[in-house]
Amino acid sequence: MKKVIGISVITIVFAFAFVCFAGAHTSKAEEQTTTKVPETTTHKKQPAKKITLGTPKLKIKKHYEKHIKLDWNSVDKAQSYRVLRAKKGEGFALIKKTAKSAFTDKKAKKRTTYQYKIVAEAKSGGKTYTSKESKAKSVYVLPKNPKVVICGECFVEGMKLFANKYRPKNSHFVYKIGISTSGMLNDNYINYKGNSITAIERIAYYNPDRVYFLIGMNEAKGGNPSNTIKNYKKAFKLLKKINPHVEMVLMALPPVGRSHSSGFASNPKINKYNKAYKKYASKTKNVFYYSRYRKLISDGAGYLNANGGDGGHWSSGGTIKVVKDLKKHSKSLTKR
Repeated sequence: MKKVIGISVITIVFAFAFVCFAGAHTSKAEEQTTTKVPETTTHKKQPAKKITLGTPKLKIKKHYEKHIKLDWNSVDKAQSYRVLRAKKGEGFALIKKTAKSAFTDKKAKKRTTYQYKIVAEAKSGGKTYTSKESKAKSVYVLPKNPKVVICGECFVEGMKLFANKYRPKNSHFVYKIGISTSGMLNDNYINYKGNSITAIERIAYYNPDRVYFLIGMNEAKGGNPSNTIKNYKKAFKLLKKINPHVEMVLMALPPVGRSHSSGFASNPKINKYNKAYKKYASKTKNVFYYSRYRKLISDGAGYLNANGGDGGHWSSGGTIKVVKDLKKHSKSLTKR
């Protein structure tokens, strides 16, 4: 009896094990038959989308030493811009790549002429697209402290006597009492290195970047500025032979007092000259008209109030005001 029971138990255990083994095998088989094989897909590389860029329009806002400020319009779809620069006689080279629409060239050397161009660019699909080059802009680089000459008659002598320490840096005075524009061109009265030379020759020896002229009061009595303007044109032509980029500043003739010496022109005649100066400057490159200083020595009605005693010459205080303002004006011209 015990033997029979033992055999039965062994049989049952063996049968159970077989069933479990078969069940496990079946589940694994089912799992294999029901597993989905992922589909294989191929992704085609998208073609680059062509980008068309407009041409930038370049402007130069400032042009003095180490501060050439370039500005241009923002081009639609552009991602960056190339700044190209060339010196006279040389090809254009890349000096900057920027995402901005402005750039300041701090490596530009003084008294040098450069040309600049801008190119817009953008990338798409691994390709780089560029615009046409902007129209080249040429610029002459002024020194940060240009060499300045102040030329004139008695008023300039007063500047040296009363306001020498207020004058612009790197500046010089050339003057003679009673000088006219004709005398500036033709009269030998300055002793330079043992030779007698004219005022315009002495100015040329300084090789200036900028010249202020305050001449014409002795001519204004005649009331006809045409000959004076002709003389200024001759002076400018001569100076340009020395420095093609020289700047001339015509200082407006100053006012006279309500009561003034007969040696001075009247305010209406002076104003006629100033109108001619302004017109000439407005039509001529590198010629400027400077009249702001008149307000510093005038009353509300336009008469001289910084009176030196005769209704025409300036007081020392008035002279100092003028020279201080002239220095400011020269700086503003450089940093324009």
